[in-house]
Formats: sequence, C-alpha cells, structure tokens
Amino acid sequence: MNEEHPLNAHLIFELDYDALSFKLLRSQDGREVLSVNGEPLESERLLQSRAEYQLGHPELGNLVVRYQIFPGQNICKYFLLRDDDLLHDGEQKLPEDIVDSVEEQPEQSRGHTIGLIGLAFKLFKSAKAVKVLLAGSALAGWSIMFSWQFALVLIAVICFHEYGHLWAMKRTGMKTKGMYLIPFVGGVAVGDKASSHWQQVFIAMMGPCFGLLMSVVFYLAYLITENHFIGLVASISALINIFNLLPVLPLDGGQVVKAMVFSGRSYLPYLGLMIISAGMFALSLQLGLALLGFFVIIGAVDLVFSWKEFKHQTVTPMDRYGVLFSLVWYLLTVGAFIFIILSIAGSGLPGSEIATTILNS
Repeated sequence: MNEEHPLNAHLIFELDYDALSFKLLRSQDGREVLSVNGEPLESERLLQSRAEYQLGHPELGNLVVRYQIFPGQNICKYFLLRDDDLLHDGEQKLPEDIVDSVEEQPEQSRGHTIGLIGLAFKLFKSAKAVKVLLAGSALAGWSIMFSWQFALVLIAVICFHEYGHLWAMKRTGMKTKGMYLIPFVGGVAVGDKASSHWQQVFIAMMGPCFGLLMSVVFYLAYLITENHFIGLVASISALINIFNLLPVLPLDGGQVVKAMVFSGRSYLPYLGLMIISAGMFALSLQLGLALLGFFVIIGAVDLVFSWKEFKHQTVTPMDRYGVLFSLVWYLLTVGAFIFIILSIAGSGLPGSEIATTILNS
C-alpha cells in the first residue's frame, strides 16, 4: 500500500483488533505517526527500523504495538501485545523508497551471537581496517600455535565456510556486513536478523555446505594424487565444518536445531534443547574441551534471551515439512563429513590429532 492518507502520509501498516484500529504512517517530512481509531499520537522521531508504542486501554489493559522493518525483504512485521501475550501479528510489503528512508536502529539484545558481534563491530568507523587487522592477528596467532602453512589452510577453510553464509544471506535478500576472522576462535559472517526460521536454516546450512564442497574436491584430489598436503586440507575442512554442525548454539548446528524447535511452538523441545546444552557443557568439562564449553555457554545465553522470540513467534515458523526437510538436510551433511573423516583416517594419513589440538586450544 503506497496510498495517500489524510495526514499526507504513506501507510506503513494497518492493524485491527477488537474495536481498535491502529495505523502507522510516514509523514511527508519522514516522521512516523501512529494513529489509534483515527486519532494520531504526537511523534517527533523519523521512521525507525524498529520501535514500539505503549498504550493504556480501559478494557484491554496495557497494550504494546511493536514493529520491525526488514530492508532486505522490503517488509514490515507488526505485533500487538498485552502484558507480554501476543494478541495479533502480521506483515506488510513496503515500497523500496520507503524502506530506504528508514533510520537504522542499533540491534536490541536478543542473544543471537552473530548479531552481538555485528553490533560490536559497528562501533568501529573503518570496517575494512578491522577486517585486515583481525585477519593478520588470526594468521599470526595460528602460525604461532601451529605453522604458517597450517594457518593459511585454516583461514582458507574458514573463509570458504563463511562465504557460504554470506552467499545465502544475499540470496535471500538480507543485507550483509561482511565476514570477520576471530583469532584463536574462527570466523563470523554478519548480517541482518532473519525474517523466518527457514531463512535461518538456509543461512546456517550453506556455510557447512560450502565447506562440504571444498572437502569433497580436496578429498577426490587426494584419492587421485595421494598427496599428503591435499589430504590434510580435506581432513581439516571436514573437521572444522562438522564441529560447526554440533547441535550447540551459537554454532551452525545449534542454529538449525533452534529454528526447528522454535517452529514447533512447543515448550518441551525448547526445554530439551536447554538440557542438551547442559549435557554438552558437562561433557566438554569432563573431556577438557575448553573451546566447546565456551561455545555452549554463549549458546545458553542465546537461548535465554530468545525466550520472547519463542513465546511470541516474532519470526515466521516453518511447517512440518520444512522442519522434516531441515532435519534430513542436516543429518545428510553430517554423515557426509563423517564419511570423509573416516575414509581419510582409514588411509593412514598423519594429522588426525589436529582436531583434539583445536578443541583444546
């Protein structure tokens, strides 16, 4: 809807509930105006990428009108809540010129690790300089721990994996901020918040799928040439990617499992995911896997802060077929990496201790 309204404004969304009619409008000078039953509320701020209004109603009680605009998809999602209970939600397609005029707001704390890291990096004025600095630090750090040759292999594997995430983000229309190498940890691809659980699964899985493509290419080359270095690259690529597929947040596997659980709209799977995280943390302590334990802690924080998303379903869920497809895709990808790892290990290729070294680093 790009129609004109009495306030000479463009309609962003219209929400009707009971005897109430809410309209969010963008005035000609760019301000956002919320009207309730035709009566506009005063507002001096420009149209935001996300905001909420708190209202009192004699019969319905305390109400909250909340919205978020997703520039990549040119849509606005809106919600009406009463005391944290969702009463109504919907979405509205927006013209591109309206979306481009939106004033970006900092990401709210929602436990999504990639989003938090992205927010931290926004504090830097020169993103390119930060990328170069981090890449150099990662190369230097891993060179000290292992060797410069091995460090280059690690960076190549991680970059190809993260490029898969970036490709998926762009493929689904999401705005991206690039990728960053984190010394001694790995890498991260930074983008906007996903608008659906399927988009979360697609973005999370394309990193390991790009990694699988790299692993398969080097694995086949190893079978043909029997070159030790080529075989080692295939093994390292498979190990790093299968680590990312562990069902622990904020790893890719955890993101996939979280999207499937949240799509089910049931408290039992959510509780089960918390129990799995606690079990993985206990296992990491018992085996001395410090890096895995660190990720489990971050994932647990993500789950706690995602409670509102789970309760109110602010992200479009998948149907049962989408959940089943995601599960099969996930299991087949894990199986492919296991096959490559076992096959290379069975050939007697030295270097199988690398996985333990990385997990204990």
